[in-house]
Amino acid sequence: MATFKITCDWIAAGHDNPEILNTMADLALHIGNVNLMQNEDIRAKTIRDSVMVSAYPLAMWLASSWWRLNFEPLPAHGVIPGIDWRMAHEIGAANHGFVWPKALFASDCEVMQIWAVPSSATNTQQSVRYLNGLDIPASINLSDFKRGIENFITSVLNRLDAVGYRNTDLWNLWQLIQEELADQKVLNYRRLEAELGYEPDECPKEVMSKAQALEQQMGEALSELAPVYGRVAGDTSLNAIEEIIDSPGITGIPNTLVLKQAKSMRGLPWQRAVAVAHELRESLNKRNGVIENGQLYELLGLSPTAVDNWKPIGRNNAAIGIPDNNNRYKFVPRKKHPLAKRFELARLLGDYLLTANAEGQWLTSTDLSTARQKYQRAFAAEFLCPISVLEDYLTGDFSESAIEDATEYFQVSKETVNSLLKNNGFIFSPIMGDYAETRLPYQLGI
Repeated sequence: MATFKITCDWIAAGHDNPEILNTMADLALHIGNVNLMQNEDIRAKTIRDSVMVSAYPLAMWLASSWWRLNFEPLPAHGVIPGIDWRMAHEIGAANHGFVWPKALFASDCEVMQIWAVPSSATNTQQSVRYLNGLDIPASINLSDFKRGIENFITSVLNRLDAVGYRNTDLWNLWQLIQEELADQKVLNYRRLEAELGYEPDECPKEVMSKAQALEQQMGEALSELAPVYGRVAGDTSLNAIEEIIDSPGITGIPNTLVLKQAKSMRGLPWQRAVAVAHELRESLNKRNGVIENGQLYELLGLSPTAVDNWKPIGRNNAAIGIPDNNNRYKFVPRKKHPLAKRFELARLLGDYLLTANAEGQWLTSTDLSTARQKYQRAFAAEFLCPISVLEDYLTGDFSESAIEDATEYFQVSKETVNSLLKNNGFIFSPIMGDYAETRLPYQLGI
């Protein structure tokens, strides 16, 4: 995990606004060993390790974006976020006439992911040009990120208090946030608002009421669905979740005697997932070879005929597993293609293993990049196509035809095989899979 730290050395500088005037500073933002605020001063033609800006607008942006920064993930793959989302997740929204680095913050519910690119070398209109970006997105433990933000905001408030300015907008907002964090009921409300894509108190009452009712019914699973069916999909989109719940599904009783033997819970999501996939294969005496459909279905307690005949009604953005009181689940997949359906059922199997300690937990699979979805995808890939077995099968031949043969042998998609090879360093790509994603979700600064 990388470290996160904002440092500021207070300086005197002229400005009309007292909050801005009294918080002018030489500011630096360190992500691990990278200083995102190292810059070229265009006018002075010098390289500086800090930039002279006011800390107040940055602190105000971090406080006003607090809930969405901590609880709202990236939109699903392929969905370009709107301006509202970007204002809550890009540091440039701090604005106030200052030039800020091109950096994007998005939580996966376990870590804060940070992407950053240097300033354009051709832009000579601004006073500074930031020199550093991040070659791969940094992952900051979410508690460490929160602590870093709290320390920075507190230092800005202490500075203002020292010069006689206490009752500022930042002070009032930060006090309110502390009060809300201390009240579990309010905290849950704010979390759900953010997951749905709303600023505090901006979610329509009817939407929030429906979301709270769904959360009462589904528990933690709604946190995986709210960003998919929340504001980004329109005010009536939560109806789609109810439609999925009411859809016909495939009923099965998971084989808990076998599945509860796989319990690895340490490390990053993909590390836990790979370990669990290995443990499950060991318990099945299937260290090598192909997991046949019948064996996969048996683990979920599903009839092969029922799975083969299953066709989703319409197009959904999520698959779910609904528990009842008899350890039975109604699975509602969303994929039609046999290989895609096989992979999705493996993902739901992984989700069942992840949530096995909480009986009656709903299962859900989406295209988001939350820690839970990363876990599922990594589990399904490693369970169906273990990298060590794939390596032996390919014997160093990573040609397109060899990969196609592996796809057919392991009964997984070409995308799955390629992702495994990229993630494990056998083939190179600037775009990685769920283990380490190097591609920006979208272009920053436009």
